[in-house]
Amino acid sequence: MRLEVKISGLPRDRKNILVVSCPEPSLAGVVAVEYLVDTLAMEEIGAIKIAEMPPVIAVIDGAAKLPYRIFYSRQAGVVAIRQHVPVPPHVYSEFINKLLDWAEENKVRTAVCLSAVPAVGEREGDKVYFVTEEGLVERFKQYGFEPIREATVTGLEGAFLDAVLGRSVDGALLVAESKLLTAIKRLTDSGKIATHRDVMLILNDLIGRVGPDVGAALKLVNAVARLAEIQVDTSRLQDHASKYAFLIEKNVEALLRPAARAEKEVPVVF
Repeated sequence: MRLEVKISGLPRDRKNILVVSCPEPSLAGVVAVEYLVDTLAMEEIGAIKIAEMPPVIAVIDGAAKLPYRIFYSRQAGVVAIRQHVPVPPHVYSEFINKLLDWAEENKVRTAVCLSAVPAVGEREGDKVYFVTEEGLVERFKQYGFEPIREATVTGLEGAFLDAVLGRSVDGALLVAESKLLTAIKRLTDSGKIATHRDVMLILNDLIGRVGPDVGAALKLVNAVARLAEIQVDTSRLQDHASKYAFLIEKNVEALLRPAARAEKEVPVVF
């Protein structure tokens, strides 16, 4: 894969942290990155072009932009990759490997991928879980993150871990519990939805009505703030997260009713 990084300049500072979001249904990581870019008033320093992808252009205030843009806050020491469209799964592994090559060349110290999962217990908590190299476990524990005790990581999260392990960059997967994904799991456990198509219908329906999981995004923003040892004003996310939790519960209760299965289907969007 030919990946072109167009960049105006990144200070080679070992305190720098690279933050990327893993494309997953709750979109929590995407929201977290967007919030960090806006709240930290990060400067756009470059963009990434994937030659094998069909042309996709983001439009910002009339200006044509590549869909993968690089932002940097010198004060916070945070580099963020803003994704206007998800990286296609079939090129994600190569995308991450080449992005990490670039991070190593620019002496980035830490690279984290933000993602979300259903609640580990009965309800979601505020913990952020992590997976990293064996020699880095204690370091990430010191930030207050909880190690995932036992699991098999596959998919895009697995691709990130496979790419980052063994590099000079300290890498970790950071995972927050998602109310949206927990709701889907509840519906699956109840027998209301069983097939992948059912799951996609409900996900599209819920995200269309109540939006991405800002509650999980809030936890991920706080996690990045701890890693970077900075203060991030999360008041806007906190207000939205409390309303979001109520809306998710209300919609799931409606979906659990027998009549919900007779409602009109929502088109699947890929």
